[in-house]
Amino acid sequence: MPIVTYVGSAALIAQGMARVAEAVPQSAETLATEAQGLAPVLTGTLRAGIHVKSVKVTATEVTATVATGGEASEYAEYQEVGTSKMAAQPYMGPALINHAPLHNAVCEAAWKGGF
Repeated sequence: MPIVTYVGSAALIAQGMARVAEAVPQSAETLATEAQGLAPVLTGTLRAGIHVKSVKVTATEVTATVATGGEASEYAEYQEVGTSKMAAQPYMGPALINHAPLHNAVCEAAWKGGF
């Protein structure tokens, strides 16, 4: 007869979160790549500046920030939302919307893989 041992919810949560902490940065890189593909290109500076800025891991949360940087920082927002003189050319919003189902699936699979 097999022996069943209850580890405790804190240990189980930590185990699942460890797997999610590995999956979220990979998902963020995929999001950054998708945003780069949607970014308007004149010189390529905006596209080249899209990157994963940070990943923060706590006991209950994993957060990744995808941002623009370098020279593109000054005009990236104007490209996304437009101005009174220029129509919006969104790239981050659509990338995020397109990526959401994949991100959710990746995190769910990582969580389940922790058990």
